[in-house]
Amino acid sequence: MSFFDVLIDVAIIILLIVGIAQFRAPRGARLGNGIAAVALAAAIAVVLVRNNVAPWPLVAGTFVVGAALGIWVAVRVTMIQIPALVAFQHGAGGVAAFLVAFVELTRTTAELTTLGVVSGLVGLVVGAATFSGSLIASGKLAGKLKQRPTVLPAHNLVLLSLALLVVAAGIGAGLASGGLAILILALLVALSTTLGVVFAVRIGGADMPVLISFLNATAGVAAAFVGVVIESRLLIAAGATVASSGSILTAVMCTSMNRSLLNVFVGIKAAATPSPGVPSAAPAAPAAPARADDPLAQAVAALREASSVIVVPGYGMAQAHAQFAVVGLAEALERQHKQVRFAVHPVAGRMPGHMHVLLAEAEADYEKLFEMKDIADDFATTDVVLVVGACDVVNPAAVESQGTPISGMPILPAHQAGRVIVCNLDEKPGYSGVPNTLYDNEKAILLFGDAKQTVGELLSGLEAAPAAPAAPALADDPLAQAVAALREASSVIVVPGYGMAQAHAQFAVVGLAEALERQHKQVRFAVHPVAGRMPGHMHVLLAEAEADYEKLFEMKDIADDFATTDVVLVVGACDVVNPAAVESQGTPISGMPILPAHQAGRVIVCNLDEKPGYSGVPNTLYDNEKAILLFGDAKQTVGELLSGLEAAPAAPAAPARADG
Repeated sequence: MSFFDVLIDVAIIILLIVGIAQFRAPRGARLGNGIAAVALAAAIAVVLVRNNVAPWPLVAGTFVVGAALGIWVAVRVTMIQIPALVAFQHGAGGVAAFLVAFVELTRTTAELTTLGVVSGLVGLVVGAATFSGSLIASGKLAGKLKQRPTVLPAHNLVLLSLALLVVAAGIGAGLASGGLAILILALLVALSTTLGVVFAVRIGGADMPVLISFLNATAGVAAAFVGVVIESRLLIAAGATVASSGSILTAVMCTSMNRSLLNVFVGIKAAATPSPGVPSAAPAAPAAPARADDPLAQAVAALREASSVIVVPGYGMAQAHAQFAVVGLAEALERQHKQVRFAVHPVAGRMPGHMHVLLAEAEADYEKLFEMKDIADDFATTDVVLVVGACDVVNPAAVESQGTPISGMPILPAHQAGRVIVCNLDEKPGYSGVPNTLYDNEKAILLFGDAKQTVGELLSGLEAAPAAPAAPALADDPLAQAVAALREASSVIVVPGYGMAQAHAQFAVVGLAEALERQHKQVRFAVHPVAGRMPGHMHVLLAEAEADYEKLFEMKDIADDFATTDVVLVVGACDVVNPAAVESQGTPISGMPILPAHQAGRVIVCNLDEKPGYSGVPNTLYDNEKAILLFGDAKQTVGELLSGLEAAPAAPAAPARADG
């Protein structure tokens, strides 16, 4: 083979890898799919040209039929059928591998080396087992076969016996020749197919994503060994890439379920290790008063009162085609200045990445999709968790009970949140068959029924709710106005300045921030690079008051968030929030980047007086109708805000009794 041929092969392999690399995020997946398709098409063309495949009309007709079938399936398949289709495609790869291996091993004109014969036999066995195992998986996922695990009497012994028979038949096929070799190869295919069925039929429940990943890997292994037989670098590279990626994904799935491969495939029980990030004994948040007579109203009220929401999607969301409604509800919550994130369990759905595909279809913001390891610790401090079609992945039984199919599996700890809204079809157990103890939690609001309809009703209730009445303008009492603004806010940004240092107000400021957080409000500190009299001045002051360093943000990281923030609290800062820097020319601060406090919903200014700052430029923020001006000693002013915030709002007076 010429150097030019090798160069073409390498270019195609690199193009394939570049395409696969785009699959790391939904935004690049479409492009990556196209690049990989081009690479595979080029590989097919190269193989046909190099081997002078003929007759061309027959080859072209085969391509047309195959492409037409592929397009027909792609157009008709729905998102809920994707897992079954993926499993079937793995099977198609397996059957292609074992057919090519069978042909190469039985060709009378072929002179295979020992390596070629062994590779052909491995490709045939693995391909046939992958084919039958994938058909079983596809049938289970499509609901055509019983979805629960089917365990035969002495199942492991049957598997071992079949494996030994496959090895024996493989040795016999390698040593035999002529018609006898063909008969033994046919027997080997039958044994391998049976092995695949017996192997896959026992997998079910929450272990299905592991099986899908594993079959992906075995399809690649079969293709790679067949590539050795036909001496195709392209097929070897493509098969090895699929095999390695599938193996990695299988390992990730097993880790996510706190299981070993032996535990999943052979039934050997590994000692359960504590689930990382999922403490089962977390202190329960106080439950809101039950409204058994109207759970929907209770759920709407919980969402309306929440500052932070985590959405946990599951396979039921796919079944109900509810992904668009879920994303719509999330967007509505964000318009009400609530923090909304999606928590995706690695084995949610029926294949790896199932939830990501669904949410990407509904154009969810990918930045708001979090893996379990990145968000599990946040559930305990979240106001509301919205479960949509998920069961096993939020079932506390996984960490509370032993001996169940999901025991030891790390879960998304929805039960640790303030409230849990469950939008599942019914109260039946999930795919594992383990009853969900979350349903018995007093914090759970159960909205059983079609998830798409239920989420739609939540959205209607949320949007139909009358807007909270604006606090009356209290020009004669700016302190009361400021306290009301803080009470109604969901998000607050604090901007400290040199005046905070002068008033020694940093302890009062941090105390106010902590009080706001106890009321489930998001509080962050925005620090301008030149705030104070030296670099890092504000950081030193806030560190002295033991502010959470994770909540201190530099200007470049938080400037864009002011426009969506409810209240900005300015404490002793002037020039760094002065709109004149961007509105006027020729001043000492013209062109200086500022923290755009004026873009927020309200601005509370706790400065000593209305005099200009260090630059001598009058602060036009003070003329903004959204500004509440609390001039005076900052330490005292912030203390008054804290007292007003912590004072319980007056209860409405009881109606006067005319007869009394």
